[in-house]
Amino acid sequence: MNIIEQDYNIFFLDLSAGLLRELGSGYETRPITNTRNNGILKNGILIRRENEAAAPAIYLDEYYQDFCTGKCLGDIIRQVLYTYHDSSDESKRQLFQDIDFSPLAMKDKVILRIVNYERNSALLHNIPYIRILDLAVVFHFMVYQDEDGIGTVRFTREHFCSFSDSSDGKTPVFTTVGELYCLALENTQRLFPVKLSLLDDVLKALLAQRGAPSIPFLSSHYSSGNREGKLFVLSNLCGINGSACILYPGILANLTKYFQSDFYILPSSIHELLLLPVTNSFQEDELNDMIREINLTQVPEEEVLSDRAYHSKDFLAMP
Repeated sequence: MNIIEQDYNIFFLDLSAGLLRELGSGYETRPITNTRNNGILKNGILIRRENEAAAPAIYLDEYYQDFCTGKCLGDIIRQVLYTYHDSSDESKRQLFQDIDFSPLAMKDKVILRIVNYERNSALLHNIPYIRILDLAVVFHFMVYQDEDGIGTVRFTREHFCSFSDSSDGKTPVFTTVGELYCLALENTQRLFPVKLSLLDDVLKALLAQRGAPSIPFLSSHYSSGNREGKLFVLSNLCGINGSACILYPGILANLTKYFQSDFYILPSSIHELLLLPVTNSFQEDELNDMIREINLTQVPEEEVLSDRAYHSKDFLAMP
């Protein structure tokens, strides 16, 4: 164990002891480390009441950074407690505890997302996926959706075996990953309808959400009055994992007809794509440089989709 790990462990033990003092008897804590999108490791804590099967995970990386820069541990304990109580929605915990993962109960709740293939290579060893270009289509179960967001559970190889089981006279929901893809695509399109907007209509809100003052090149180009290459944002109505909308049946043909031209697909993040009708105003190398700059300066590492632009024709060979 190196010095950094030792320091974090001391922080965790002191934090855990302080939380248990505040919460009183009947609670327990334990450390967790989860692998998120793009292989990002998140250190956290589970706070669980006795006899509870599910508990919210509270990630501690930002709290630890605050502690290392001099923030009082007591203040951090109070903040973590506030986060715990705010995330301890009894109805949501009950949903996760009562999930019936049987194929009959969950077949209409299997959805898909697209992520970067290389950045998630370790995770992809253990889950079913389909590769498209430098991306991978992965699968989740939709558990709930409300004004605060969505709750999902990752679809694993064990789930795939259960859904494709034909032993003892069982009727499988699907037998191949391709059939799983078709099922998940149908569910995703139904649960997360597509939304197309002009960048001009959403840029300010998007930047405010991310706390960014500007997107280099994009904002200067668009605000200059240049309408030869209008930029559009493709996502879903809730704005979560909306990049998957590019997979929806007919979307490429409909967009090509709408733009009256082929178009570039700029992977702004896992949540949305920027679409740019093909004109002579842009070179692909220029677009790639722009995407890399945006990813480095504006997009959280966990939300990066790709460092390259695509042409709409690149997706014509989708499954």
